[in-house]
Amino acid sequence: MKKVLILLGVLVVLSSPVYAITGVGIGVRGGFVSNYTNPGLDNSTFSLDLKQMPMVGGHVVIGFLPVIDLEGSAEMAWKKKSFTYGSSSGDLTLRDFSLNVTAKYKFNMMPVIKPYIGAGLGWHWLSYSFSLGSGGTVEVPVDENRLGYHGVAGIALKLPALPLEFFAEGRYTHIMTKQEKFDTKATHYTTILGGVTLGF
Repeated sequence: MKKVLILLGVLVVLSSPVYAITGVGIGVRGGFVSNYTNPGLDNSTFSLDLKQMPMVGGHVVIGFLPVIDLEGSAEMAWKKKSFTYGSSSGDLTLRDFSLNVTAKYKFNMMPVIKPYIGAGLGWHWLSYSFSLGSGGTVEVPVDENRLGYHGVAGIALKLPALPLEFFAEGRYTHIMTKQEKFDTKATHYTTILGGVTLGF
Protein backbone atom coordinates (compact mmCIF):
# COMPACT_ATOMS: atom_id res chain seq x y z
CA MET A 1 0.00 0.00 0.00
CA LYS A 2 2.89 2.35 0.78
CA LYS A 3 4.24 1.95 -2.76
CA VAL A 4 0.85 2.83 -4.26
CA LEU A 5 0.76 6.00 -2.13
CA ILE A 6 4.24 6.91 -3.36
CA LEU A 7 3.07 6.57 -6.97
CA LEU A 8 0.05 8.76 -6.26
CA GLY A 9 2.30 11.31 -4.58
CA VAL A 10 4.49 11.51 -7.67
CA LEU A 11 1.41 12.18 -9.78
CA VAL A 12 0.24 14.96 -7.46
CA VAL A 13 3.65 16.65 -7.43
CA LEU A 14 4.05 16.50 -11.19
CA SER A 15 0.56 17.86 -11.79
CA SER A 16 1.19 20.94 -9.61
CA PRO A 17 1.14 24.43 -11.19
CA VAL A 18 4.94 24.60 -10.97
CA TYR A 19 5.12 22.49 -14.13
CA ALA A 20 3.92 23.86 -17.48
CA ILE A 21 1.05 21.63 -18.58
CA THR A 22 0.85 21.64 -22.37
CA GLY A 23 -2.15 19.33 -22.82
CA VAL A 24 -4.34 16.54 -21.50
CA GLY A 25 -5.68 13.50 -23.31
CA ILE A 26 -7.44 10.19 -22.82
CA GLY A 27 -7.25 7.09 -24.97
CA VAL A 28 -7.37 3.36 -25.48
CA ARG A 29 -4.67 0.80 -26.19
CA GLY A 30 -4.24 -2.82 -27.09
CA GLY A 31 -1.57 -5.28 -28.09
CA PHE A 32 0.17 -8.52 -27.25
CA VAL A 33 2.40 -9.58 -24.38
CA SER A 34 5.24 -11.75 -25.67
CA ASN A 35 7.67 -14.15 -23.98
CA TYR A 36 5.95 -13.95 -20.59
CA THR A 37 8.44 -15.56 -18.21
CA ASN A 38 6.87 -16.37 -14.86
CA PRO A 39 8.98 -18.93 -12.97
CA GLY A 40 5.97 -19.82 -10.81
CA LEU A 41 4.31 -21.33 -13.89
CA ASP A 42 7.37 -23.27 -14.99
CA ASN A 43 8.03 -26.07 -12.50
CA SER A 44 7.97 -29.84 -12.21
CA THR A 45 4.15 -29.92 -12.14
CA PHE A 46 3.50 -28.08 -15.35
CA SER A 47 5.20 -25.87 -17.89
CA LEU A 48 2.95 -23.47 -19.77
CA ASP A 49 3.65 -21.79 -23.06
CA LEU A 50 2.87 -18.11 -22.46
CA LYS A 51 4.62 -16.78 -25.54
CA GLN A 52 1.73 -14.50 -26.44
CA MET A 53 -1.19 -13.02 -24.48
CA PRO A 54 -3.70 -10.35 -25.56
CA MET A 55 -3.71 -7.05 -23.68
CA VAL A 56 -6.23 -4.19 -23.58
CA GLY A 57 -6.37 -0.99 -21.57
CA GLY A 58 -6.92 2.73 -21.32
CA HIS A 59 -4.76 5.71 -20.46
CA VAL A 60 -4.62 9.37 -19.45
CA VAL A 61 -1.82 11.63 -20.68
CA ILE A 62 -0.66 14.94 -19.22
CA GLY A 63 1.86 16.91 -21.26
CA PHE A 64 4.65 18.84 -19.50
CA LEU A 65 6.69 21.19 -21.66
CA PRO A 66 6.75 20.41 -25.39
CA VAL A 67 8.63 17.11 -25.12
CA ILE A 68 7.63 15.38 -21.85
CA ASP A 69 4.43 13.40 -21.28
CA LEU A 70 3.30 11.76 -18.05
CA GLU A 71 1.03 8.81 -18.76
CA GLY A 72 -1.18 6.82 -16.40
CA SER A 73 -2.63 3.58 -17.71
CA ALA A 74 -4.72 0.60 -16.63
CA GLU A 75 -4.15 -2.66 -18.51
CA MET A 76 -5.30 -6.26 -18.45
CA ALA A 77 -3.44 -9.18 -20.03
CA TRP A 78 -4.74 -12.74 -19.78
CA LYS A 79 -4.17 -16.29 -20.98
CA LYS A 80 -6.05 -19.56 -20.60
CA LYS A 81 -4.14 -22.78 -21.24
CA SER A 82 -5.14 -26.43 -21.08
CA PHE A 83 -2.62 -29.05 -20.02
CA THR A 84 -2.28 -32.62 -18.78
CA TYR A 85 0.13 -33.81 -16.12
CA GLY A 86 -0.02 -37.53 -15.31
CA SER A 87 -3.62 -38.30 -14.40
CA SER A 88 -4.46 -34.62 -13.89
CA SER A 89 -5.85 -32.34 -16.56
CA GLY A 90 -7.45 -28.94 -16.52
CA ASP A 91 -7.29 -25.30 -17.51
CA LEU A 92 -5.09 -22.65 -15.96
CA THR A 93 -6.01 -18.97 -16.38
CA LEU A 94 -3.47 -16.23 -15.75
CA ARG A 95 -4.52 -12.58 -15.45
CA ASP A 96 -2.18 -9.61 -15.06
CA PHE A 97 -4.02 -6.38 -14.20
CA SER A 98 -1.76 -3.38 -13.79
CA LEU A 99 -1.87 0.33 -12.98
CA ASN A 100 1.11 2.10 -14.51
CA VAL A 101 2.77 5.51 -14.49
CA THR A 102 5.20 6.26 -17.34
CA ALA A 103 7.25 9.35 -18.16
CA LYS A 104 7.97 9.74 -21.88
CA TYR A 105 10.48 12.00 -23.59
CA LYS A 106 9.54 12.87 -27.18
CA PHE A 107 12.22 13.82 -29.69
CA ASN A 108 10.79 16.92 -31.32
CA MET A 109 12.52 16.39 -34.67
CA MET A 110 9.44 16.46 -36.92
CA PRO A 111 6.08 18.19 -36.48
CA VAL A 112 3.94 15.11 -37.20
CA ILE A 113 6.03 12.04 -36.32
CA LYS A 114 7.77 11.96 -32.95
CA PRO A 115 9.90 9.07 -31.65
CA TYR A 116 10.03 8.72 -27.87
CA ILE A 117 11.59 6.78 -25.02
CA GLY A 118 10.46 6.45 -21.45
CA ALA A 119 10.39 4.56 -18.17
CA GLY A 120 7.95 4.01 -15.35
CA LEU A 121 6.51 1.97 -12.51
CA GLY A 122 3.50 -0.31 -12.29
CA TRP A 123 1.49 -2.12 -9.65
CA HIS A 124 0.53 -5.60 -10.85
CA TRP A 125 -2.26 -7.85 -9.59
CA LEU A 126 -1.30 -11.35 -10.75
CA SER A 127 -4.20 -13.81 -10.54
CA TYR A 128 -3.95 -17.56 -11.12
CA SER A 129 -7.00 -19.85 -11.32
CA PHE A 130 -7.09 -23.55 -12.08
CA SER A 131 -10.13 -25.63 -13.02
CA LEU A 132 -9.43 -29.33 -12.57
CA GLY A 133 -10.96 -31.56 -15.21
CA SER A 134 -10.25 -35.08 -13.96
CA GLY A 135 -7.97 -36.91 -11.55
CA GLY A 136 -5.26 -35.84 -9.13
CA THR A 137 -4.46 -32.43 -7.71
CA VAL A 138 -2.32 -29.64 -9.04
CA GLU A 139 -0.85 -26.76 -7.05
CA VAL A 140 -0.67 -23.34 -8.64
CA PRO A 141 0.97 -20.14 -7.34
CA VAL A 142 -1.06 -17.93 -5.03
CA ASP A 143 -2.33 -14.58 -6.29
CA GLU A 144 0.17 -11.74 -5.93
CA ASN A 145 0.29 -7.96 -5.75
CA ARG A 146 3.71 -6.82 -6.88
CA LEU A 147 5.58 -3.69 -7.96
CA GLY A 148 7.19 -3.67 -11.38
CA TYR A 149 9.15 -1.31 -13.57
CA HIS A 150 9.35 -0.89 -17.31
CA GLY A 151 11.10 0.84 -20.16
CA VAL A 152 9.43 1.89 -23.42
CA ALA A 153 10.40 3.06 -26.90
CA GLY A 154 7.96 4.06 -29.58
CA ILE A 155 6.73 6.50 -32.15
CA ALA A 156 3.77 8.89 -32.07
CA LEU A 157 1.84 10.28 -35.04
CA LYS A 158 0.02 13.57 -34.42
CA LEU A 159 -2.59 14.56 -36.98
CA PRO A 160 -2.48 18.34 -37.50
CA ALA A 161 -6.17 18.76 -38.39
CA LEU A 162 -7.57 16.46 -35.67
CA PRO A 163 -7.09 16.22 -31.88
CA LEU A 164 -5.87 12.62 -32.28
CA GLU A 165 -2.47 11.10 -31.70
CA PHE A 166 -1.71 7.52 -32.71
CA PHE A 167 1.19 5.62 -31.22
CA ALA A 168 2.99 2.29 -31.40
CA GLU A 169 5.53 1.17 -28.84
CA GLY A 170 7.55 -1.68 -27.45
CA ARG A 171 7.88 -2.13 -23.69
CA TYR A 172 9.94 -4.35 -21.41
CA THR A 173 8.43 -5.09 -18.00
CA HIS A 174 10.10 -6.56 -14.92
CA ILE A 175 7.86 -7.57 -11.98
CA MET A 176 9.45 -8.27 -8.61
CA THR A 177 7.70 -11.57 -7.90
CA LYS A 178 9.05 -13.99 -5.32
CA GLN A 179 7.28 -17.05 -3.97
CA GLU A 180 9.26 -19.19 -1.56
CA LYS A 181 6.91 -22.16 -2.05
CA PHE A 182 7.74 -22.33 -5.74
CA ASP A 183 11.24 -20.85 -5.39
CA THR A 184 10.44 -18.19 -7.97
CA LYS A 185 12.07 -14.86 -8.58
CA ALA A 186 11.30 -12.21 -11.19
CA THR A 187 8.59 -12.17 -13.85
CA HIS A 188 9.43 -10.36 -17.06
CA TYR A 189 8.00 -9.93 -20.53
CA THR A 190 7.84 -7.66 -23.56
CA THR A 191 4.73 -5.96 -24.92
CA ILE A 192 4.02 -4.68 -28.41
CA LEU A 193 1.11 -2.27 -28.28
CA GLY A 194 -0.58 0.56 -30.08
CA GLY A 195 -3.33 3.01 -29.37
CA VAL A 196 -4.91 6.39 -29.90
CA THR A 197 -5.17 9.45 -27.64
CA LEU A 198 -7.84 12.13 -27.88
CA GLY A 199 -6.39 15.47 -26.82
CA PHE A 200 -8.24 18.32 -25.09
